[in-house]
Amino acid sequence: MNKVILLVMLMPVTAFGQVMENFESGNLSGRIQSPEGHWNTDNTNALSEVGPGDIIISEIMADPTPVVTLPAKEFIEIYNRADFAIDLKGWSLSDGKTSCTFPERIILPGAYMILCQLQDTGFFKNYGITTGLKSFPALTNEGKILFLSDNTSKLIHGIKYSSDWYGDILKEGGGWSLEIIDTGYPFFQEGNWHASLSGEGGTPGKVNSVSGENPDNIFSGIENVFPDDSNTIQVSLSETVISLDKNLNNVEIKGSKIIDISSLDPLMQNYTAFLGEPLHHGNIYTLTAGNEVTDFAGNPMRRNEFRFGLPDRVQKGDILFNELLFNPFPGESDYIEFYNPSERIIDASDLILVSVNDELNDTSSIVFVLNENRCILPRNYIVITTERQALLERFSASDPDNIFEVSYLPSMPDDKGHLILYDRKLEKIDEVIYDEGMHYSLLSGYEGISLEKVRINGLSADRSQWHSASEVSGWGTPGAPNSVLSEETESRGRVLFSSTRITPDNDGNEDFLVIDLALTGPGNIISVTVFDETGNFVKKIADNMLAGPEAFIVWNGTADDEKLVDTGIYIILITVFDDTGKTRKWKKVCTVIR
Repeated sequence: MNKVILLVMLMPVTAFGQVMENFESGNLSGRIQSPEGHWNTDNTNALSEVGPGDIIISEIMADPTPVVTLPAKEFIEIYNRADFAIDLKGWSLSDGKTSCTFPERIILPGAYMILCQLQDTGFFKNYGITTGLKSFPALTNEGKILFLSDNTSKLIHGIKYSSDWYGDILKEGGGWSLEIIDTGYPFFQEGNWHASLSGEGGTPGKVNSVSGENPDNIFSGIENVFPDDSNTIQVSLSETVISLDKNLNNVEIKGSKIIDISSLDPLMQNYTAFLGEPLHHGNIYTLTAGNEVTDFAGNPMRRNEFRFGLPDRVQKGDILFNELLFNPFPGESDYIEFYNPSERIIDASDLILVSVNDELNDTSSIVFVLNENRCILPRNYIVITTERQALLERFSASDPDNIFEVSYLPSMPDDKGHLILYDRKLEKIDEVIYDEGMHYSLLSGYEGISLEKVRINGLSADRSQWHSASEVSGWGTPGAPNSVLSEETESRGRVLFSSTRITPDNDGNEDFLVIDLALTGPGNIISVTVFDETGNFVKKIADNMLAGPEAFIVWNGTADDEKLVDTGIYIILITVFDDTGKTRKWKKVCTVIR
């Protein structure tokens, strides 16, 4: 014991405290660390095997200027989540293009280490243990991939950080680091990082200022499946899945067989599957992953099935414009929806968009619908926008699986515009010329209201095929069937009640009345008023509401003051004014029992 005390007393007071604390807890296995992080021992075999997530990237300073108080130098912080010391010798930090190798360095359990350019080491030594690396990757402000690998090239941790993670527009401009919130979920990326809350602009070498509980409870799952050829497919996942190749029996394709899976993706989110039986044109296949395939946090996939097939060369009319939002609310984005009315599978990356200025006879630069290969299956939708999350929040009737964010859209003026869809050979696939006069004339304004196709196979160039989205849909249905879609049926012009009586006692049985309307034409103004049996006004439950050919309205048994009505017979008057100028009325009876 005296020998150990003698060695420690030769060290600075701060190092002495760290060594004694870790020695007494049993984590050092007899090792003693210098302030620079070097270890004086020959007992290297005592280190445990390192696995994914044991060492993690915990802080990133990608844009150090304008300076808050920290050095005007880029740095990355790593953290040891394991309960044992880890030797980093031979490990690498990479962005996929530049890779740097660690010298012999050991990081204690629960300890932090600052990584930076070799020449910048002196700037950070006062903040904690620092390791300077040759060929330290440049940290772009907008974001990039970063990953740590051990000396066998095994992935230990990786992220694809983004400037969107700051969550603070004032801090995106520089001087502030990105910090991980909950180190217990290292592969939980967006949603588990935030701009530093420290007054210094970051917390290199110590616990993050944003540190707290932030569990990863959701694994979205399969994001895309696309065939390279008839024997090979690419599978994209929303999060890292370690060693999917070891779960081969838990991934299957109906109609074919997977014989091997591998990944060259450093973050292990993209895999290549090799098939024992070739795919055939015209067939739609389904890839399914079992519940055994989880993310690092152990969550099963929310979307564990994905349909795909071999794509065909797109032809005129295979893909049609189906919905347009060209006059969004201020600060929000346009969107374009396409629909595949054919029986063919089309690759979205084969489609090119341009806008045309008819007054100047000028055409914009080309814009690819998507920059990734993705199947548009028969009778499926695809929507492109520059602000996906804002679109989902604005339109509750949207289908998020069919909505994709792109860097930019072609010009879409608010009053009128002209869009053309081409294939890669610049052969025209579809075309639409729009203007605000195509909206329903009785609307007080057109901002935030999309134009939808009335008939799914209608010609996009035919003005009569377009109509304003309905109010009941939230003024748009991106990625979902159009609210004004009209199909010829024999049941048009009817009104149905869910029941002839309601008992609003919240017992789950006939608690409210649903009025189901099947009308004609894409534009119908609906008013629904409730009267008691003596003709006295009770409540207006729909007042000049714009609807398509179908709508439903709910009455919960309350009067105009939102109090429940008394037991009795009530008259429901439904008035519909359509876009041909025709007015229709229905008078029906409903009994309320309390």
